[in-house]
Amino acid sequence: MALREAQVRVEEALRAYEACVEREAMEYGEEYERVTYMEYEAPAPDPCAEAFSRLLAAVRAYEAAGGRREELDLRGKEEKVYEALDKG
Repeated sequence: MALREAQVRVEEALRAYEACVEREAMEYGEEYERVTYMEYEAPAPDPCAEAFSRLLAAVRAYEAAGGRREELDLRGKEEKVYEALDKG
């Protein structure tokens, strides 16, 4: 896969993940922070987990194509993405 194509896939996956998070925030309104904390603390289905997994896969493919994750604009999601990538 070409580096540019891999970068486009990261951007698409990031947009999909952000859209999912936005839908969740709109659905839960003021309770969003509490709900996401509860999802983090207890086993519960995370509706955005699949979108996040696709984002991680896209970043891995970008790295496999020769890119460096630091070159990507993950719009404030860097820490979460890097941590998940480093955990494997």
